[in-house]
Amino acid sequence: MTCGISVETDHSSLSVCWALWKARNELVWNRKYAKVNRVIASAKQYLLQWTFAQVNCSSAPSKFAFEGDGAITWVRPQGNSIKVTVDAALFSDSRKYGLGVVARDSAGRLVAAMTRCFPGEVTAEYAEAVAIKEALSWIKDQNWLEVSLESDCLAVVQAIRSKVEMRSSFGQVVEDCRRSIRLSNISSLLFIKRSANVVAHCFARASYKYPDRNFNGSSVPVDLQDCILSEAVSD
Repeated sequence: MTCGISVETDHSSLSVCWALWKARNELVWNRKYAKVNRVIASAKQYLLQWTFAQVNCSSAPSKFAFEGDGAITWVRPQGNSIKVTVDAALFSDSRKYGLGVVARDSAGRLVAAMTRCFPGEVTAEYAEAVAIKEALSWIKDQNWLEVSLESDCLAVVQAIRSKVEMRSSFGQVVEDCRRSIRLSNISSLLFIKRSANVVAHCFARASYKYPDRNFNGSSVPVDLQDCILSEAVSD
């Protein structure tokens, strides 16, 4: 096997080996030298994508109703549009939940991001719906002409797309999302696999540490820069 690693070797080692092999090929064929931190970030991205793919492969549908649904890797937006990815995280031990929202341009650069953390014990679907609602409110305050929004929670995306009235707290958040989309410049709301939502996932997990923060490209904390770099490397 490549790099002399047997199939019994753990997946983290395989990810490192693959990242090294890719860096070697870039140097040999394209004369591009990869710094150590980029190789490490690339290896982390491979491992995260593999892990998320295994978690979701048995439950995710093989076909989707909307064109563009089901991406397994993050894809840059086209032209002057902005792509916003969103995710939520539950912190059961502290009875809180948080969210991360990340906006990037066609060059893969981070334009803006935010984290929020709220008190309360809620379901994962409710947290994901609140994350989309907060993302839509945040997008409204920006001056972007065209925006696409992506979430890795299929149940919430389908609920927002549907016209079914739901008399519940979850249903109220969904209706708020529908109303915001009708009044916004959102060009699409798509479902993506978790492997394509790594950066927003990292920001959502970090919302416990950064409970109410707004970031730009130069103010992102060091502990969140690796996930942005790793996804840019793999794109």
